[in-house]
Amino acid sequence: MKKSLLLCFALVTYFIQSSALAQESNKLTYYVGIGPAIDGNGGLLGVNLSNELSFALGKRSSLNPSLTYYQSIKYWDQNERTKNDNSSGLFTNVTFKYDILKTKNDFKISLAFGSSFQIGSENGFGGSYLIYDDIENYYVHQYTVERFIRLGYTQQVAFDWKSKNENRRNSVLVSMSSFDGYWPWYLMASYRIGFQLR
Repeated sequence: MKKSLLLCFALVTYFIQSSALAQESNKLTYYVGIGPAIDGNGGLLGVNLSNELSFALGKRSSLNPSLTYYQSIKYWDQNERTKNDNSSGLFTNVTFKYDILKTKNDFKISLAFGSSFQIGSENGFGGSYLIYDDIENYYVHQYTVERFIRLGYTQQVAFDWKSKNENRRNSVLVSMSSFDGYWPWYLMASYRIGFQLR
């Protein structure tokens, strides 16, 4: 417990010092994006819509709260039993991002890591059993529904470059969100447009 408190204190101190040192070049950028997604646990293909605010803490680091919505579209190997499988979720992430590569043309490759809180659900085929009847025998299919309110973590790789408009940025983000010891539970990629607010 003491080690966790010391680590949190050290991180907060670092953020404050970095922000103070980079105050002149400090920028706030809002990103909005869309792209494909995979529910790795359920084998479902889907789409994600993302929103992120990026607070620059220094020349290479930033703090990034985000809100992402995911909705499945179809099963990876769809058949009669899996056609009704479905999953969706709302993710609130807070990540610390660091630019591992930054060129003179302002092209950046960044790595990010942080917490991920999900509210969502999934339903899927749960099996079949045979009913014996005096007239005929028939199968009954069962479907399971599971609801999630859980905390996990996310890992991200971002490719970011400036647009022709000096107040815009282009970005491609690949994120992996993990829950309940399963990595990655969700794999998402999105193309984003960034708006530099200050």
